[in-house]
Amino acid sequence: MASKSDSRRVSANVAVFIISFLIFTTLIVFAVLLFLSYENMLRMLSIEVTRGTRTAAQGLAIDIETVTGSYDNEFVYTVDNDGSAAFKNSRIVDRFINSNLYNNFGSVYLLDSEGRVLSRGSSIDNIQDSIIITEVSGGKYYISDEIVIELISTASNGELATYDTHNSMSVTSISCCKVYGTDYYCVVSNTESTNATRAEYINVIFLPAMIAMVIAIVLYAVFVYLSLMPMKDISYAISRVAEGDFKVRVQQKYSEPENYSSFAVSSEFTEMGRTVNNMIESLENQEHDREIFISSIAHDIRTPLTSINGFVTAMLDGTIPPEKQPHYLELIKQQADRIRTLVTSMTEASSLSHVDPSMMEAFNINEMITDIVDNLEAQLAEKNIKVIKSLDPGPGIIAYGEAQQLCRVIINIITNAIKFTPSGGTIKVSTETDRRNNKIWISVEDSGAGVEESKRKRIFESFYKGDPSRKVEGFGLGLYICKQILAGHGQTIVCDEGTELGGAKFVFSFPTEPADKR
Repeated sequence: MASKSDSRRVSANVAVFIISFLIFTTLIVFAVLLFLSYENMLRMLSIEVTRGTRTAAQGLAIDIETVTGSYDNEFVYTVDNDGSAAFKNSRIVDRFINSNLYNNFGSVYLLDSEGRVLSRGSSIDNIQDSIIITEVSGGKYYISDEIVIELISTASNGELATYDTHNSMSVTSISCCKVYGTDYYCVVSNTESTNATRAEYINVIFLPAMIAMVIAIVLYAVFVYLSLMPMKDISYAISRVAEGDFKVRVQQKYSEPENYSSFAVSSEFTEMGRTVNNMIESLENQEHDREIFISSIAHDIRTPLTSINGFVTAMLDGTIPPEKQPHYLELIKQQADRIRTLVTSMTEASSLSHVDPSMMEAFNINEMITDIVDNLEAQLAEKNIKVIKSLDPGPGIIAYGEAQQLCRVIINIITNAIKFTPSGGTIKVSTETDRRNNKIWISVEDSGAGVEESKRKRIFESFYKGDPSRKVEGFGLGLYICKQILAGHGQTIVCDEGTELGGAKFVFSFPTEPADKR
């Protein structure tokens, strides 16, 4: 069976493969798009060259047709005795052949049906032109390219014949059009180098695209690196905590949303960093409290054990006479009860968050608060504390849960308020039904000194004492027990500053009776 580490390694390898595949696919698509864009530019150049030769061939054929039709047979093709071909009165035809109107589109020729050159533009360079004119015996000039002969054959049916071709160096187009009513053919040939198109493609598309891709890759790599930095910092902090170093913290730029020193850190990473810092701080506080607790427990247990040991020793060696032993046995029992109370509190604190469904019941919260205040009247009278009750008079103020445990929450909170309220002070207890959220809100506010804002969250931690000087009795478990009981019922408790009496204000909730239980 594969271990968990093996499965994680497999998952990591799959993730790396997927990311690599996506990057590789993106590069291939990018290369294909670049190739297609270059091919498209060549195609557009070919279309432009073809359009020019076709337009020129058709226009020249129409012009020559008009001239030959107007002058009847004055431009009949003849062959002299020496075999040379010529037109009668060919100057008018030559004007068209040599006109920039047509020569701007390529090399212009007038051929007969056998491919003999009757007239050609004077600007033609026979060496560089795509159609090479070959001189043969008898002084006759023929087109050496067999493709033109095929074009003449096609154009003899009255069609506009065109031949296009291109390679990496040039684009060539040859268009042939028959002069209507004659056996003459106008041929326009043009070859354009792809150097200009290639240079335009490189300067306008390829280089900017490559620069953009390189920049994108660099930015992506930088962004990924910066995105991984908070994870590395968080991982380092957690590893240091695992080694027992509670002083380490995630850097502020990775844990504070208001810090903009690292723009690549997402809100999720910031929240994670803040959560880790809070966790480390909580662990540090608990470690500190644990040390104080151990010292406190040692003191709380050592004192009664010392007394017990002293009394027992004194009774065994006869220092305490038999008639006084019952008194000292009573003292020993009191010290043993103190130790038992401490152990019981510690045991309960670890188990109160679990609610027994069979113990859940409905009860009137107002009646419970009234009974608790009545039972605490002796403590209230001792410090002359006045209790104000502001209870929701509605009939639906029915809570649902382990009544005994929830009653303990109210007792602990009110007892805590009595402890920190000065003589002659006031405590206010209020209830309010929240029908929308199916809760009953209870608040207990006193006129004491209140709780410092920095300590309002910590007072619910186990073994925490707001006064480490031990002037206040207790084990630091009362509020922690309240929080655990409420958590077991899915409820919350917070400490705030009192708005009416100026002291501490504890606000907590009880669940209401479910509809199916009524």
